[in-house]
Amino acid sequence: MKKTGTALTVASVAAAITLIGFAAASCDEKKDVSQKSSEASIVTNDNGSVARTYVESTVTTNGNMVTERRRETRTTLDADGNMLESSTSEYAQSYPVGEEGMSSFATPVATDAEGKCGAAKVEEGFLGLKFGEEFKGTNLVADADEPTLLRATFTPKKALAGFDDYYVYVTPKTHKVVKVYACAKEAVDPGTNWRRHYLIEALERRYNTWARPRSWCRPIYTFDIGSGRFVTACLADASRDYGTVLVAWDDALLTTAADETEEIRREVRKSAAEKRKAQVDDAASAF
Repeated sequence: MKKTGTALTVASVAAAITLIGFAAASCDEKKDVSQKSSEASIVTNDNGSVARTYVESTVTTNGNMVTERRRETRTTLDADGNMLESSTSEYAQSYPVGEEGMSSFATPVATDAEGKCGAAKVEEGFLGLKFGEEFKGTNLVADADEPTLLRATFTPKKALAGFDDYYVYVTPKTHKVVKVYACAKEAVDPGTNWRRHYLIEALERRYNTWARPRSWCRPIYTFDIGSGRFVTACLADASRDYGTVLVAWDDALLTTAADETEEIRREVRKSAAEKRKAQVDDAASAF
């Protein structure tokens, strides 16, 4: 059976469901944390067969030791629902996070008036750029991969060791900061596969939140930094051009960018209609 065309056609159907659980005994027991997540995807192939993937992930922190476990189940059904293929793979690793453990964030876990665990402090930006703030640079260009945003390069006040390029994506009219990228052409410190990567620990400390593994086979982590803002870190083989990529974004501002893009399109359509009407009127008056 040929499967090379999986999920590459416009007619293919894909669905992803992410369920994330986070539990901690109390604010004073931040060392003992169990975090669970699951992802499911369904893809219809060109020949009518259906490929299903279900991934379960668990990250357990006990003191300064972290254990990650991932289990992926893959099945393929033909167009009539008959099982064609089924396989399961499992992955686990444990590593230390330093002598102080994961409880030593730069800022304490927030609590409410009754002393109960609350949300972490909401950070406003990434690499010195604040989400929603107007970007003053003039080197903005269009990006085919982000049709509702404009892209520019920038230089952070403090560069990250090993990183080569920095990009900011802004809304098309008001130039508000929506996404910020830090990219390294080579994987940063790739020799730490069996230890917690220092960038992951640094991001956890910076944003006072836990890393969530997003892939059973690749070093990809997501950080929920509050108010619809996120950071994703891909530590190796991030893209064709870069080994390591960090990206932060604001979901609400992505919606703003889409609205501004549609507004620009309406203005262009209106201008084109007015121009054509003027041409028709001018030609009609000459006959």
